[in-house]
Amino acid sequence: MRLKLLAAVLSILICTTIFLACSQQDEAPSVQSGKNAVIPIDVAGVEELVKTRGCPLMLVVMASWCAPCRAELPTLQRMHEKYKDRGLQIVGISLDIGGPSAMQPLVDQMNVTFPVYWGGEKVGTHYQISGIPLTYLIRNGQVVDALLGQRDEAFIEEKIVTLLDACEKEGAKS
Repeated sequence: MRLKLLAAVLSILICTTIFLACSQQDEAPSVQSGKNAVIPIDVAGVEELVKTRGCPLMLVVMASWCAPCRAELPTLQRMHEKYKDRGLQIVGISLDIGGPSAMQPLVDQMNVTFPVYWGGEKVGTHYQISGIPLTYLIRNGQVVDALLGQRDEAFIEEKIVTLLDACEKEGAKS
């Protein structure tokens, strides 16, 4: 029962992330002084993000104080640059208690260009997130994989390529 509840909660989180990621695709990211601004998102916003389009999405839950999260950011940025033209959307959700300003210096320092939202404690609590980094791979609004903990670049890239190939195969059938 608890696993079903967790799966349902994760599905909602992912659907909302997809929506926000996909809705941001045609617009420039929020920018303050030319930077990729970390903007707040609430539970309803996360749910909208996840439930919209069927584009491939990698949703990464993180925090600025999390050493594995910080270590994984350069890999995520490289994957974003390498695969964005194939349709991959990477979206970060910060759980920092200190608001968007807690994650913003890290986003700036590491030149992160994919969208990063701040969900804070409410999002973390609502979705019962108990460990980070937590990465969800989403296809057509459905979580196809959840990865807890830091992963190496080769592992992440293999997961991304598999997701993109599946999405492209589905697109060819349509």
